[in-house]
Amino acid sequence: MSLEAIRRRLSDADIAFIHDPGGNVHFWKLRALSAITYLGLEHATYPTSWRQLKHTWQHERGGAQYAFPGHEYHVLGGIDLPPSEDLCVITTSYYEKQTQYTVNELIDRHTRTDGTLVVIADEQRFQPIGGLRPLYQEQFCERIGSYDIVYDAFEDYYEEEGWGLPLLDTKNLFLQDNANIYELVECEGLRTTRELFDVLTDAPYLPLYSTFSEIFARRDQLGVAPLESDEIIEAFGGWLRRRIEWEKGTASAIARDLNRTVSMGGTAFDPSYAKRSPKLGDARDAAKSVDPEANDIEARYYDWLSNTL
Repeated sequence: MSLEAIRRRLSDADIAFIHDPGGNVHFWKLRALSAITYLGLEHATYPTSWRQLKHTWQHERGGAQYAFPGHEYHVLGGIDLPPSEDLCVITTSYYEKQTQYTVNELIDRHTRTDGTLVVIADEQRFQPIGGLRPLYQEQFCERIGSYDIVYDAFEDYYEEEGWGLPLLDTKNLFLQDNANIYELVECEGLRTTRELFDVLTDAPYLPLYSTFSEIFARRDQLGVAPLESDEIIEAFGGWLRRRIEWEKGTASAIARDLNRTVSMGGTAFDPSYAKRSPKLGDARDAAKSVDPEANDIEARYYDWLSNTL
C-alpha cells in the first residue's frame, strides 16, 4: 500500500485501526507514534506511565514526564479537542480489559464527529470493552493492518524522494530522521540505534538531544545531573524500550552509559553548553543543502537544522 493510499484511508475514516508490535512483545509500543504524526495527527494519548520513569522518581520530580518531540500529549480522561480534530490513541488489551482506561468513549465520539481516531493496539484482535467483535471487524472501522505496512510505505516514500531509512534495527521514523540529519552534518553514516546513541552526546543539533537534556536536568537549578539510583536507571531503560526495539539488556546498558557520561561532570546534555557548541553552526550550514519546498522530509530537516536550540 502506498503512503498516499494510507493518507486517503485515514482522511476518509472515522476510526482506523493499526496493530503493533506483533507477537509477544511487551515494549516497543510507542515506536509507531512518529509515523502517525508524520501522517498529520498531531494529538496523541497513551498511558501516562509510558512517559514517566518510575514511582519513586515521579515523587522526586513531581510526576515528570518525558517524550520524543512531535506530538501534543493528552491524558485519556481529560481530552478536550474540537470535534474535527484528529487523534491517535495507543493502547493494549491489558489496559482495555484490566484498567479503567477504555477507549470506548473515544470510539463513540469519533463515530459521531468529523475527526479521525487512529487506534494502535498490540493485538490484531483487539476488542474494546463492551464490543461484540474485534475492532477491525466493526463496520465503522477502517482496517489499515500492521504497522509494518505503514513503515514500508514510508520507506518507499523516502527512497522516492532521494532519502533512506539507514538504521537497520528500528522502525521508529524519528530515530531514522536523526540518523539522516547526523549524516548531513557529519558526512558519516550510521547503521544502528546503538551507533546513534554513541554519538548523541556530541551532536546537540539532533532533535533527539533535547529530550535527554530534559531527563538529566537538575531540579530547580541550571545544568544536568545523573539519575540517582540503579532503580531509576533501570526504569530509564524501560522508558527507552517503549520507543526503541531493544532487548532489556541493551536498553539497560545504554541507559547506564548515558548516565555515566553525565556523571563524569562534562558537558553532555547541558543546554547551556549546547547553545554555544560550534556544532550548531555546522548544522545551520547543512540546512542549506536541503530544500524545504521539495517535500515534507526536507521541510522537517530544514526546520530542525536551522532552528536548532
